Amino acid sequence: MIPVFVDTGSWIAMAVVRDQFHKQAAACYRKLSEGKAFLVTSNYVLVETYTRIRYDDGHAKALKFHSLIQEAVKAGRLQLEWVTPTIHQEAWDIFEDYADQVFSFVDCTSFVIARHAGVKEVFAFDQHFNTMGFILRP
Repeated sequence: MIPVFVDTGSWIAMAVVRDQFHKQAAACYRKLSEGKAFLVTSNYVLVETYTRIRYDDGHAKALKFHSLIQEAVKAGRLQLEWVTPTIHQEAWDIFEDYADQVFSFVDCTSFVIARHAGVKEVFAFDQHFNTMGFILRP
């Protein structure tokens, strides 16, 4: 199985039908699910995602999305990585070192988690992961 990290923007695009990337995200997710990909994400990414879905689509939709995530984790279709103090510090080092980039701190934690998990491909719609040497999907 090939690990693929799923970023906030992709989760939001899949969950929010009126998102500009919804169709593209849904198609990519189907392709990844049917292929040999193993999805990885982080608790920080999910915190961002739940909040954004709550603002864009309401509380009930955020709760429903959380349930779907929990089902995927329990079924072994999604690996949920938690930001530890070590990951936090490594992410902070990236955040400090890349002053010329507009990486969010959550992006920096994602870079570290993805590297630790042996991820080379990221399901994302921004170029930050590309800047850090990852291959973007879709």
